[in-house]
Amino acid sequence: MFLCQVEVIIAKKATSLYGIKSYLRHTMKKRYIVSSSLGNILEWFDFGLFVYLAPLIGEKFFPTSDPHNATFAAFWVFAAGLLCRPFGGIVFGYWGDKYSRVKALRWSIFIITFATLMVGFLPTYKSAGLLAAVLFTLLRLLQGFSVGGEYTGNAIYLAESAPPQRRGFFTSFAASSSNLGFLLATLAVVWLKIIIPAAAIDAWAWRLPFISAGIIGLCILYYRLRLVETRVYQQLQASHHIEKNPLLTALRSHPKDLLRIAGLTCMGSTLYFIFFGYMPTYLEQQGASLPQALLLQALLLSVMIALIPLAGLCGDRFGRRNMLTGTAIGIALLALPCFYLLQNHSTLAIFTVLFITSILSAGEQGNTLTAAIENSAAGIRYTSVSFAFNAGNALFGGTAPLVVSILMQQFGYFAPAAYLMMMAMLSLIAILSWRNVSRHKIE
Repeated sequence: MFLCQVEVIIAKKATSLYGIKSYLRHTMKKRYIVSSSLGNILEWFDFGLFVYLAPLIGEKFFPTSDPHNATFAAFWVFAAGLLCRPFGGIVFGYWGDKYSRVKALRWSIFIITFATLMVGFLPTYKSAGLLAAVLFTLLRLLQGFSVGGEYTGNAIYLAESAPPQRRGFFTSFAASSSNLGFLLATLAVVWLKIIIPAAAIDAWAWRLPFISAGIIGLCILYYRLRLVETRVYQQLQASHHIEKNPLLTALRSHPKDLLRIAGLTCMGSTLYFIFFGYMPTYLEQQGASLPQALLLQALLLSVMIALIPLAGLCGDRFGRRNMLTGTAIGIALLALPCFYLLQNHSTLAIFTVLFITSILSAGEQGNTLTAAIENSAAGIRYTSVSFAFNAGNALFGGTAPLVVSILMQQFGYFAPAAYLMMMAMLSLIAILSWRNVSRHKIE
């Protein structure tokens, strides 16, 4: 009880940059940002490993008579994992709304830790045949399922625990930690490619990142066990406002909010998956070595990690609707010039494009989830945000690399640019249709 009173006092004082520093030192740094956001690091570390090591993973767990088919099978399993995210959002959302925000976060990190660790110990197709492919697929589906409650659950926990006038800043650490996980995966693959001989990578070293991530996940689980419930959820319990069926309530009473959250993901997921998921492959096709492409991406990810909290601060100061509107317009106006610059195949042009898209992506990531959380009713918040956000990312982000590849082959670079512009306009419609809620109340 005393601890809760202290947190309330600190939160009221955390309305300035000094307040932010004080709040981080006393409460947020140890308990909220670290304990909550570390799960996002693990989630996106696993995501990055899968993207970068897909050809190798395909050879290990699928028939290798045709390496291209094995890689294609690995990407299909990757896509299936993304499609499991909305189902995970429903299950963990139900758990987080009906029973406990904290318990949902604990189980999500346990499941993703187990699945990631087991990938590192799986037998290969060469030794176990079809069983290896089946087990790998099941673990990947389990990873996608758990991610459905992890990222959005972290953001909700941070938003409900943060000082009201700095909610965007603190919630943005969920997005920053995700990019940090992607960055660490990038550096891990570079380390593998540069330090360890190719024969060793093929034989056993490819397992090391997955095993290391699993061990780290166990440490994160320990920290999760020390998390306390958010004040918002405690108030719901005290007032007996816990929903019996959060998903049904959301679908019946708040369908427009679900559509808006999904619509809001159009621009951000498409932009990110095109320019940070697909780009290393594109650079490699243009003649750069994979380590060079990954190091360039690592540099830009580092920039974005620093920019996302600043974008969250700007959302606190100028309003999230204004920030997201400006981002959507910026993507729509700059999509065509960015794709045009990529055709020059020069290092400077590619760096310029990635720098521009890093700024735009940071503006989106620093404000999207906070806006979605503020526009969701407290009793169904975990379900609404997790389900709609993950459904949008699976539908628009998961298909983005494939759609862009097809469009570029059939129609040239103008078509992917037009597709990205269309996604930005859909998000703009969602942004402008949202009610103008108070930035200081989410109860």
